[in-house]
Amino acid sequence: MKKQLAKIAVLSAVFCSVSAVTAFAGVWKMDHVGRWYQNDDGTYPKNGWAWIDSDGDGASECFYFDENGYVLTDTTTPDGCQVNGIGAWVQDGIVQTRNGGGSQSYGPGGSGDSGSYSYGDDQDSYSYGYDDDFYSWLFGYEYDPEWYLHDETLSEGDKAYYHYEANYYNWDGKSMETYDKVNEQYNRIAANPSAETAAQEMVWVEIPVWRLVNGQKVPDTDRVQVMSSIADEVKAIFTEIYNGPEQFPINSIGGYSWRSNGLNSYHSSGLAIDINPDQNPQVRSDGTVLVGSKWEPGVNPYSISQDSDVLKAFGKYGWTWGAAFTTKDYMHFEY
Repeated sequence: MKKQLAKIAVLSAVFCSVSAVTAFAGVWKMDHVGRWYQNDDGTYPKNGWAWIDSDGDGASECFYFDENGYVLTDTTTPDGCQVNGIGAWVQDGIVQTRNGGGSQSYGPGGSGDSGSYSYGDDQDSYSYGYDDDFYSWLFGYEYDPEWYLHDETLSEGDKAYYHYEANYYNWDGKSMETYDKVNEQYNRIAANPSAETAAQEMVWVEIPVWRLVNGQKVPDTDRVQVMSSIADEVKAIFTEIYNGPEQFPINSIGGYSWRSNGLNSYHSSGLAIDINPDQNPQVRSDGTVLVGSKWEPGVNPYSISQDSDVLKAFGKYGWTWGAAFTTKDYMHFEY
């Protein structure tokens, strides 16, 4: 795919004495051990470094994964590099990123410099600056940041997902303080995985919603059960959806539900929310609908469109949208 080609590293570098690979489109996953990054084809990086552009903004951070595929955080990697609380490579406290195939640095509260890729040995240091014009020369076409909208090989669901990643998903949206609390609660559930254990970690959150009544949108409230450590965040997300110009209507919402597959479902840990499942169905790649009826963004007001206030709010806080999955789950958002 064009996006994948545009992310291939065209120059190699000496990086902490090892080579770093480029991970393509995928999603972050978490269990009671830690986090890992699963590519769309089901593979995952392990035993080394990988550049990952998690939010589709063209800038990738570098993460070190152990032999089991779990990202290392807040530590020194086996080759002597430092990684921060989310696992990103840092130098002197500065997150190192690669922009447009190159690298750039930025600090807390600062913006990135123009991209350049540098490497060196004990004697010399070399730097190459390049941007979209470089890709035009290399690949023979002008790089289009919205390439996915014109790719006929992609389904409408894939296009919507790439649009979400490119425009609304915020990798920096997660609070590390909240993330640490989530891990503590998740580990308690994982130590004795059962509905009884999980229920002790849950709270009900009252949220403002819009209802569609006789063709008119009217204000109302609803509630959703989630892990207590993300309750404030969930409240903030739905408040933003409610205050958005779309006035997105909600007729059904679900959160915590202990599932038969246990912690293989994020609903079992109260870290997932489903919105309007009938109009935002779960659909296999062959078109088979597993849950719900039909996804009709732009036609059915209950369906989540690619520029919906729903996606803007969840993306701001770094939640994954189920459109990322091979079996599309348009109703689904997970922490």
